Amino acid sequence: MFHLLRTHIILLFALAAGVAYSQEDVRVPQRTAEERAMKHTEMLARELDIHDSLLRDTIYRIHLRYARSRNENSSRAEIVERMNRLLVELKGILSPQQFERLQALPHQQGARGHRAEKDSLDQGATPPRP
Repeated sequence: MFHLLRTHIILLFALAAGVAYSQEDVRVPQRTAEERAMKHTEMLARELDIHDSLLRDTIYRIHLRYARSRNENSSRAEIVERMNRLLVELKGILSPQQFERLQALPHQQGARGHRAEKDSLDQGATPPRP
């Protein structure tokens, strides 16, 4: 009796494992640099209430440049520096009120609520290269 019960339990676990591993791999497809830049531009236009098409186009081109460089293998320091340069560029084209609202957006804060980008901007991060 015990031997039969043990066999059924093993078969049940094998069946459960088979079902678990047979699930489709549901990975989110990677966005292209153009898609990422467009998404960031649309988000900024919505959050900062930007209606000027020239300003939107400028923001898109900036985000596109940084989205393309994101595909490169970079260290954490290089990624932070790239994000700081992006913020410096955005600071140069946005009004002070818009930039302040950008800094207040939740996604600009780190995992613990720190704003490393803002701190480094205050300390004089390196300006963007033309």
